[in-house]
Amino acid sequence: VLVGPPSVGKSTWMKKAFAGKSPYVINRDDIATSVAKSKGWTYDDMFISPPKDAQEGDVDEKYGTVVRSPAYMTWQPLSYDKVAEANGEIHDLFTKRVSGAQPSGKDIVVDMTNMNAGARKGAQSAIESATEGDYKKVAVVFKFEGAEEIIKKVAAKRAREANERGESKTVPPEAFDRMFKAFQEVDPSEAFDEVISVDNIAALRTLVGDKD
Repeated sequence: VLVGPPSVGKSTWMKKAFAGKSPYVINRDDIATSVAKSKGWTYDDMFISPPKDAQEGDVDEKYGTVVRSPAYMTWQPLSYDKVAEANGEIHDLFTKRVSGAQPSGKDIVVDMTNMNAGARKGAQSAIESATEGDYKKVAVVFKFEGAEEIIKKVAAKRAREANERGESKTVPPEAFDRMFKAFQEVDPSEAFDEVISVDNIAALRTLVGDKD
């Protein structure tokens, strides 16, 4: 279970740690990107919200009609119906991905932020029916405290590179701030067999040319 904000190096670490292997990876962002491409949208399009003054029934040419958000879209009260439908596809595909983890017979990597105990409990649901001892449960925690602004710079760099490819994937600074604030250290009660700490901060500084 990887633990850390976006742009801290989780996926890069995973590729190195599992070099030559083929783990079963659970990553909601990958699914969102795939669904977006199938619709000719960008990743950002999948999470577009109506203006603050929007009313139910308002219509946008690209995103459809403003409706009440379904239960799985907890982050906003109103949504466009086409966006809600797309997020429903993400929800269904993600659920199938999680349910396929144990039958795969592979090592399982939950490559998501997992910044709090609740999220990490959800991550462990991929093996909830496993017999004791079938899996060694490892939390890989990526250090970020003290490097918050560096991580935002890395994210901004990635967003620019995505734009150059004609894509769009943006994590706003305020979203990072919410994640940083909500972070919970891994507690023994979470029943991980091992907790690994990864410090990528020096590499991130080099990536953005920060010499401080």
